Amino acid sequence: MKTNVTGIPALALALCLLLAACGGQGASPSEAPPEDLPPEETAPVPSGFPELEETEWEAVSVDLESFGLSVGHDDERFMYIMGHTDTVPLDQLIVFDLWGDALTEGSSEELRSRFLEAPDTVLAYLVLMGDQRVDYWDQPLAADTVCNSIATADAAWHGGSEEFAQTLAACRERYSSGRVAELLDVMEQEHAASMERNHGQSQ
Repeated sequence: MKTNVTGIPALALALCLLLAACGGQGASPSEAPPEDLPPEETAPVPSGFPELEETEWEAVSVDLESFGLSVGHDDERFMYIMGHTDTVPLDQLIVFDLWGDALTEGSSEELRSRFLEAPDTVLAYLVLMGDQRVDYWDQPLAADTVCNSIATADAAWHGGSEEFAQTLAACRERYSSGRVAELLDVMEQEHAASMERNHGQSQ
C-alpha cells in the first residue's frame, strides 16, 4: 500500500528521512514533459549533513503510471528517457531502469555515474523509496534492485573500479548504520558477486 506525500519538496523530505534513517514515498508528479520539468525548491541543509545538489524529482515511485509512462517503443516519453539518460532527472532514470528490461544498459551505467558523482543524492532517493517493491517474480525491494544495477554496472563494465571502491568507502564513513548502511551492504555484496561471476566467465 502506498502513502503519497504532497506539498513537500523531495529534497527536504530526503534530508529528513536520511537523518532519521527511515523510508517514505512520493511527491505527486507533474504533467510536464521530461525535458521541461521545473526544479524543486532547495531546502536548507542541516548542520553536519552533506549538501545535496538541486533536485528535479517528479515522484518517488516505482510505478510507470506515476510518471505518465508505459513500457514499449510506442511510448515517446519512455523512449525519450532511454535516449537521454544523462539528462533526465533521477526519478525517471530509476523507474526506466526498473522497467526497461533489455533497454537498460545505458540507464544502469548512468546510475553508476550519478552514484559516483553525487552518492548522497542517490542514496537519499533510494531511502525515500521505502518498502516499495518491483513486480518481478521474487518481489524485491526497488531500492535494493537499483543498488544491484549500480554495482553490477561497475563490476561488469569497469572491472571493479577504484573510484567505485573509494566512493563506497567514503559513504561507509558517513553512514555507519540505518537504511543507508543496508543499501551500501546490498551494493557491496552484489559488486562482489558480479566480480566473481565475471572472473568465472573469463576463465
